[in-house]
Amino acid sequence: METDKQYNCFVANNAEELLSALEKKESFILISKHFKSDFLENTQLPMTEKEEMGFELGFRGIANMLATPIFHLINWISKDSNQQKRIDSKIRKYTVKKQDEDLLLYLRQLDY
Repeated sequence: METDKQYNCFVANNAEELLSALEKKESFILISKHFKSDFLENTQLPMTEKEEMGFELGFRGIANMLATPIFHLINWISKDSNQQKRIDSKIRKYTVKKQDEDLLLYLRQLDY
């Protein structure tokens, strides 16, 4: 894994580097354009802030309590590799943003 000086973040070029950064809870992770298509194809992206607000309002606030166990059950049943399951689980703490040709992941807690 390398550091991008322009954005002051870690650059993930493959799934192993991404998982390593997610487990270290890096503040900013840049998905390079070479890995972007594989990442988008294989990873369950978290809901956007607008989607999550609508979901929470529709269920009067209890949706998050119900969604987490259901997500873990679906993830456990899934036929993806263990590595991909761990990535899908940990990426829920991040927000995804387009950055030129790359993708930038940053911790949701930085929004607060």
